Amino acid sequence: MRWSLLLLLLPLAACSTPDPDRFNRSLSGLSPIYSASRIEVVGELPAPPGNLAVSASGRVFLTLHPEAKPETHLVELGPEGTLTPYPNAAWQKEREDQPYWVSPLGVRIDRDDRLWVLDHGDYGDERPSLTAFDIATGEVVLRHVFAKDVAGWGSMLNDFAVDAEGGFVYIADPGPYTFHPGLVVFEISTQKAWRVLDDHISVVPEDHHHVVQGRFMRAFGMALQIGADSIDISPDGSALLYGPFSGGSLYLIPTSALRDRALDPIPEVRTYGPKPTTDGIAVGPTGDVYLTAVEHDALAVLRPTQPPTLEVLVSDPELLAWPDGLALSKDGAYLYATVSELHRVIGEDLEKLPQHAPYRVVRIRLGEMSIEDASGASGPAGD
Repeated sequence: MRWSLLLLLLPLAACSTPDPDRFNRSLSGLSPIYSASRIEVVGELPAPPGNLAVSASGRVFLTLHPEAKPETHLVELGPEGTLTPYPNAAWQKEREDQPYWVSPLGVRIDRDDRLWVLDHGDYGDERPSLTAFDIATGEVVLRHVFAKDVAGWGSMLNDFAVDAEGGFVYIADPGPYTFHPGLVVFEISTQKAWRVLDDHISVVPEDHHHVVQGRFMRAFGMALQIGADSIDISPDGSALLYGPFSGGSLYLIPTSALRDRALDPIPEVRTYGPKPTTDGIAVGPTGDVYLTAVEHDALAVLRPTQPPTLEVLVSDPELLAWPDGLALSKDGAYLYATVSELHRVIGEDLEKLPQHAPYRVVRIRLGEMSIEDASGASGPAGD
């Protein structure tokens, strides 16, 4: 996730305490499937992570969260917890006549094992970009700089889904400064991009109040509410699943309605199922939609039943304090998550961030409950 202080200055009614009638209660009364012992710490970090991606061979790449103002922006997490700047140190600082990272946040790995990196360009103050790397060589295989009419000042190209086989990338823009959220479609072969669903009900924030580990998320007396954020694609590439951070519904639209610029995609949008307050989602090979549950210190899953069923996977106030980005291992056996603790970042004194270290990358093994999980799973996930 993905904001600056100005993002907090939303045109909402001032309030000093959260209104319970505005809570997202999608997970109310649900107990975790797994015990917290299921959570494995993959790496400990000195600064909050952003999003992450996992290669076919298990290499882990992640951004350090732009809101924490890191000096290094994109790294590979080594097996011993080492952090290596990616693709090298030169990309981490401004330089003339060569590309560099401004504020990368979203990262994905496609089926061809290429690493895609989305840089929102400091909310469009600089030109946002999308860059793909061959991780075997570290070479750039594609780089696109977005035009101002697609992602100008006030935009935030923050998370995305890659359908390399189908030839498209789908990007969420919550429009934090313009207050005009929407989606961006990028055609890989032509490197053309266009906006869709601007200000549609499926991308705008709902009037929710968010409380994370006791902190009412607001600034200057106004509630934090964020639009289009969580986004991923179905296993066969036929549907895009997405929704606002501040929202209780996940939406679905056929990708065919997005790929043809002559089509009007709005009638194709439908509500897919319920969701908690989510930062990241990842769709599994059988259609399970994994979600972060920010207000519950938890990871959740939306099962592809009829209708879809929402469950809590695991919860822990320390190891899942504001879970952010998600990624699945290639075999679908492990779900990885970055733990950004953004309730300690947004609107806070960044000089105090080291006090809350280490920040973490974690994973859980998916599948049947072990005896330990079965004996340890009890109690509600939160309210």
